[in-house]
Amino acid sequence: MLSICLAARKRPELLRRTIEITLANIREPETKFVIAVDDDDPETVSAADEFYGRDHVIISVKPREDSFGEKYNRVLTEAPANVYLPMADYAPHITPGFDTKILEAAALFPDGIGVVYNHWANLSFTDIDGMTAGLVEKLGYIYPPYFPYWFVDHWIDDIAKLIGRISFADVWLDKSQRPGTHDRREVAWWATFYDAGVVHRRKLARSIIEGDDFLEPEWRKKLLLSDYHMLVEERSKMTNDSARVTQWPRPPEPIDDRYRRIKAKAQGLLREWLPELEAEQNLHIPPRVA
Repeated sequence: MLSICLAARKRPELLRRTIEITLANIREPETKFVIAVDDDDPETVSAADEFYGRDHVIISVKPREDSFGEKYNRVLTEAPANVYLPMADYAPHITPGFDTKILEAAALFPDGIGVVYNHWANLSFTDIDGMTAGLVEKLGYIYPPYFPYWFVDHWIDDIAKLIGRISFADVWLDKSQRPGTHDRREVAWWATFYDAGVVHRRKLARSIIEGDDFLEPEWRKKLLLSDYHMLVEERSKMTNDSARVTQWPRPPEPIDDRYRRIKAKAQGLLREWLPELEAEQNLHIPPRVA
């Protein structure tokens, strides 16, 4: 069974279009479509409520979470499933039977641990990351509850690459009406915070690879546990290097209490992550060029 989680805020007209088109392309009778909206956003709540009672639809209205990931993680209690598909409120699925294709791609993992991708959104990431319940159970979340925007799919992309578990579904989304990002503040700071979690992510990945229920031949486990991780991690940092220097098209939004809370939580995590990161950097100082 597939559970979609569409996180929506402050874009009611785009939301209506996205729900309508996506619903028309669902084919599996058990697919659930959770519309996650915030109780301080009445126009979006009203738009979502127009679909109340429609097949597949579950409306989730709750206080707005501090982190971007937590809002998507609502689906874990609202509609437990075999595969979870995060979704944006501006990008409907336009491939008929997209849900069937994603479930078929997820079924290729022999132990139910992996991520389903589709076509490239840009040179760094694909449009979707459909996560199996097996992987979600290992991580404890669909998306990590550490960031106020972005970065969550980057985090899952690193994990998926580190464990070598990506399958492909030939499905498409319409992103022609993509607007700007909510709450995009201090991009360079969050990119650097992300980079500081490199050892933490590697440990998560290795705990999965070393598990008895991770069904891979020993040679492949050995490969994944080798210095292969450097390829993933160096690419990841290059991606964030680009974000740090990008000139964004509109100014960031003002700082509010929600943002202060999530940043304080991130600063606490930094204090946990930095000792391991510093110890590793002391072991892997690149050779100096003459």
